[in-house]
Amino acid sequence: MRKILIVSLAAAGLALGACSREDRTQVGEGAAAVGGEVKEAAHEIAANPDVKEAGAAIGNAGAEAADAVKDTAGDVQDGVADASADARREAEESRAATGDTTKR
Repeated sequence: MRKILIVSLAAAGLALGACSREDRTQVGEGAAAVGGEVKEAAHEIAANPDVKEAGAAIGNAGAEAADAVKDTAGDVQDGVADASADARREAEESRAATGDTTKR
């Protein structure tokens, strides 16, 4: 494994060394141009009104979903409290019906 890594690095070094200064300059300029184009495209996308509108819609949908989750959680909590009270009442009625007067 170590030998493969050393050979690979040596081959990469030789390949880079075989490139002329002009080739390296052209590659660098090409990379810079592509980077500039990508940056410009990103700015255009960010400034696009449709993209902004979609982002706002996503934000609103998230807020609505959060509100719905909070409401549902409140409903569940109320339901659990009601069920607990009903179970407690039924247990007390059952104890009273059997003559059990101990408090639990």
